[in-house]
Amino acid sequence: MKLSNDEMKCISLFESLTGAVVKDCIVMDEMNAIAFVVKEGEMGRAIGKGGSTIERARHNFGSKQLYVVEDASDAKDFVVNLLRPVPISNLNIQEKNNEKTAIVSVDSRDRGAAIGKGGERIKMNRMLLMRHFGMDLRLVTKD
Repeated sequence: MKLSNDEMKCISLFESLTGAVVKDCIVMDEMNAIAFVVKEGEMGRAIGKGGSTIERARHNFGSKQLYVVEDASDAKDFVVNLLRPVPISNLNIQEKNNEKTAIVSVDSRDRGAAIGKGGERIKMNRMLLMRHFGMDLRLVTKD
């Protein structure tokens, strides 16, 4: 995994502001957003009491939307972390022609939260899942 200079600068700033160890970062200029993957067990440190730490970080990153995801060694756990706090009703990993896809079922009422405004959350989640586990993400809804 290669990081750009911008991504390395963002990691350095985020770590200094939150004290959380960052494992990965994706700067998504087209969405005016930055995604951070923090080390397992560091999510509380990144958010802070009552969200104070993440708010301070958001202030320092200006108008950029910040996404913070906790890393996981298992693909299924990582998918759950990507979609948190959206409840997942079913999660299967399928493999066809040497390509893996995580198929996630969510309630139709939670579809908007899982996709995000303008589809930015699902796009970010797909990028991170591909980068960390080499698999695609497909969202299906159930009534």
